[in-house]
Amino acid sequence: MVSVERVELPRIAWSVPARVLPALIGVLAAVVAGYAASIVETPVTSDLGLVAVLPSAYWIGIFTLNLVFVLSLRRSRPNQLQLAVLICCLVVVLYGAAALASPVARAEVAWRHLGIADMLLRTGELDPRLDAYFNWPGFFALLAVLSTATGLQPAELALWAPVVNALLWLAALALVVRTLTSDRRLVWLTLWLFSLGNWIDQDYLAPQAFGFFFYLVVLALLLNFLGAAPPLGRSWSWAGRWSWWRDRLPTEPVASRRVMALLVATVLAAAIVISHQLTPFMLLVAVTALVATGRSWTSALPLLIGVMIVLWLAFPASTYLAGHPPLFVSGVEASAAANVSERLAGTAGHVYIVQVRMLLSIAIWILAAAGVVIARRLCTFDTRPIVLAAAPFALLPAQSYGGEMLMRVTLFSLPFTAFLAAGALLALQPVLDNLRTTALVVLCSIFAVASVASRYGNAQFDMFTASELEATESLYELSPAGAMLIAGGHPTPWRYREYEQHRSRTVRDICGPVRDAAGCAQLVYASARRDHSGAMLLLNRAARSSLVMQGVMTMEEIDGMEAVLARRPGVFLVFENQEARIYRIEPYR
Repeated sequence: MVSVERVELPRIAWSVPARVLPALIGVLAAVVAGYAASIVETPVTSDLGLVAVLPSAYWIGIFTLNLVFVLSLRRSRPNQLQLAVLICCLVVVLYGAAALASPVARAEVAWRHLGIADMLLRTGELDPRLDAYFNWPGFFALLAVLSTATGLQPAELALWAPVVNALLWLAALALVVRTLTSDRRLVWLTLWLFSLGNWIDQDYLAPQAFGFFFYLVVLALLLNFLGAAPPLGRSWSWAGRWSWWRDRLPTEPVASRRVMALLVATVLAAAIVISHQLTPFMLLVAVTALVATGRSWTSALPLLIGVMIVLWLAFPASTYLAGHPPLFVSGVEASAAANVSERLAGTAGHVYIVQVRMLLSIAIWILAAAGVVIARRLCTFDTRPIVLAAAPFALLPAQSYGGEMLMRVTLFSLPFTAFLAAGALLALQPVLDNLRTTALVVLCSIFAVASVASRYGNAQFDMFTASELEATESLYELSPAGAMLIAGGHPTPWRYREYEQHRSRTVRDICGPVRDAAGCAQLVYASARRDHSGAMLLLNRAARSSLVMQGVMTMEEIDGMEAVLARRPGVFLVFENQEARIYRIEPYR
């Protein structure tokens, strides 16, 4: 009789797929959303921007990501790798939507930054008289080195810079938040809310993105290795306050680690000082606030940062400083006019998008305020996120910063308002019940729609097409040496080459308040012909759209200006495609 051995098949470990399933669903949702974004027709023609033309599949993918993320938070100790995959998926489809829709990098300023790096590579020279950027060259030198070392095309770097910068910011922010809480759910929800609330769109290829990353890293060092714990008791007399502040103790017991952290923080602060005009001041007020409230051990760092700022302004940036004071007291009224009321102009769609941006930020601030109240009631009150959320507002009355100071203040406060808002939404609940889960999914989905609308609300003029880039290439190929280059408006993919060889102006800058066709044409014509080499005039679709959407000129006025100019002697049409026309304007003889 033949005996047959019983062979047991290995049991399938169903727990493994259960852990992988949320991340897998998130990846599939991101693929669906990414594909939906890639089939968007460009150029975008709606005043509402990209939000009006993204297919429903994109929104299904976004909603699914929010749903899976919130469900993952229902556990008291969620799977961190799972959440990391989900947040990476969110960043790609949210911050990379424009790159998926168009192969041409958006934002005119990003193209300009490529031109500065190109000039440094070609000439190896810095001319602080040429442009304000050359007074803070740190980022551009790094960009030039990175481009050479990696062999990546500069345009590719610009295209995907928002995604890369957002991921770097989140990595640094995670270090910051982990010093504020041990609750993993609170850490990840903070990162999620930051990603949804960051409509400010400063993550393109720019010194601001570089500086903000280092800013977060310095704060992480200050809150961790350079942190301090003040005594529990406090007297409100001046002597008592001084004694309370003086007796604070470092939270890091190993002195060598504190010294090393201080050295790294100083080096990073120096990198910020030489790379950006505004971020050093933001860092200074944040560090000073932490030291003044007794939450940082290194009382010398604010002085050190202040000295570095003064020395840089007094010497390397003295050319710029001579005519442009870095900060001046403009007053609350003037700052509000430049940052708010002057932006509420233009087409109805443009104004609506500006209002959505304001409402999104206000909603996060309201949640943050609720988080402070809840923390006090639950005896988990921590002054550090409150101080760091409020510190950037100290610079709001100082300068309008080209009408962008409120946006920059919003960006620098967002890491901590997002943290406080996340605290309000979780409220130390060990497990999210069904009602709270549903509410959080709905809230995150609303924030996601508002974020896409806010970030890409100007897509009609800040997203460029291949035809517009072709026109810009032709502009440089056809331009005589030293000729002035004139664009219809700043939203033009130009100045990425031959940066120092041409003077660049825009119709908007030349005409100023003059809107009538004949008057504006005459100003452009006279300015071009006075240049010793004449000028090249590029009128592209994006620039036209910006003038209309922002309420500067109507399309009829733009077309009329072009028609009047084209009939003038010495003006010749030298290039035309479906998105742009180029005119050569001869100089006076």
